[in-house]
Amino acid sequence: MLERGDIVLARFPFTDRTGTKVRPVLILAEVPGPHRDFLVMFISSQLKQALAGINVILDTAHPAFLRTGLKTASVFKVAKVASLSESLIVGPIGQLDDEMFQVLIGRLVHLLQTGQLPTAD
Repeated sequence: MLERGDIVLARFPFTDRTGTKVRPVLILAEVPGPHRDFLVMFISSQLKQALAGINVILDTAHPAFLRTGLKTASVFKVAKVASLSESLIVGPIGQLDDEMFQVLIGRLVHLLQTGQLPTAD
C-alpha cells in the first residue's frame, strides 16, 4: 500500500509516445475518487537543475538519505508535481522522513498561496 512520503519508481511516457522512462517520485497524497491516482513530486539526480529557495537537495550525507532508496544525491523539484495513475507506478524504493517531507510541503504550499518562491533557508 502506497503512503504519503513514499518514494516510488514510476513510468513516464515520452512526449512523442515512443516509450517510457522510469523515474523516482515522492508520493504527496492519494487523490480522492474512484481511481487510484497519486499526487507526486518529481525527483532528479541532476543537481544543477535545482532552483534556490524552492527545490531541496538531499545529499548522501544527510541522515534522511539512507531510507529513501535513492542511489545518489537528488533534488526534489517542488514546482514539478503531477497526478499519476497507480498503473504507472512500478513500486516503492524507500521513504522520506517526516521532517524533510514537511519542508517540501511547506515550500509547495507557499508557492501555491503566494505564487512566489519562498525565501532561501
